[in-house]
Amino acid sequence: MSRNKSHESIKDLFNDPRIPREIDISHQVMAKIKREKERFFVKYKVSILVAIGLIASISSGYAAVQFYQLKDEKGEVIYQQKDISQIPGEPKIVKELDPETKKYQDKRSEITRSMEPGTAAAVYIADHNPKKAVATLYKAFEFANLADLRKKVGDHIFVPETLPGGYSFEDANLTFDIKREYDKEALYKKAEQEKKEYVIQPLEWTNELDTLYATYRSGKSYLNLNISNYEDVEDSTTYVINQDEQQKEVVKVGQIEVLYTEEASKDGVEKNIVWVMEYAGKKMQYEVVATGDVLTKGNISEFVNAMMPKK
Repeated sequence: MSRNKSHESIKDLFNDPRIPREIDISHQVMAKIKREKERFFVKYKVSILVAIGLIASISSGYAAVQFYQLKDEKGEVIYQQKDISQIPGEPKIVKELDPETKKYQDKRSEITRSMEPGTAAAVYIADHNPKKAVATLYKAFEFANLADLRKKVGDHIFVPETLPGGYSFEDANLTFDIKREYDKEALYKKAEQEKKEYVIQPLEWTNELDTLYATYRSGKSYLNLNISNYEDVEDSTTYVINQDEQQKEVVKVGQIEVLYTEEASKDGVEKNIVWVMEYAGKKMQYEVVATGDVLTKGNISEFVNAMMPKK
């Protein structure tokens, strides 16, 4: 299992209007449609061209219609998973970027890499940007110490020190929602007056937790724990790519329903579990990703229980 090492966001690399704006490229190229948000996350190192290649593989003639649901104690659907081909509307197919768009995105990527961890900014790039888009770029907070991470997340979520199988906390990246408070016209004017290639306006984080990507290690083996705010997910639906290639089953742990998935990969059989539960008054989505036998249908309850705060 590869480790969740950088989790560098490329959400603003995909502002090109030809690419589905609400598709979220991640470990399984999972897509969450969020109300009034543009969220793109790469949980592992996935190049932009690979991501676009995956999007380009979507066919409007795809026949998969199966979906999976998780319900709460009241029987209400709190999470459902569908194939990416079932996203409402016509999927937009992109095979390659035109040179101008690639130059623009390369510059955004360069700016993001230069940012300090835990910072966010509105960025206007004057060149290769005919629509005068203003991008919201950020670099996640980084933690190699669990105590520091717990202090930062506060009461938002519980982050365990260990996970089943002898896995201990290694490191994590964390983001909050961003206050998108900026004046586009002011940025345009500043770039013109100062004759700069791009201009940046720092932005502030809110106190609303967005995502946490954590790595747990046992020897040379790694587990990935991903937690995200699921409060505003449209229709409680997450979209995944190539769902027909995955084996799935809903497993119940007490009153909590968990979606268990197995999928063949170059590293063996990759497994993950996903569930949604309320914590501190917010719906949070939990995901554990592993390869090998550390995660099985028989020990799902151990992982779910590990996420419960110890009293």
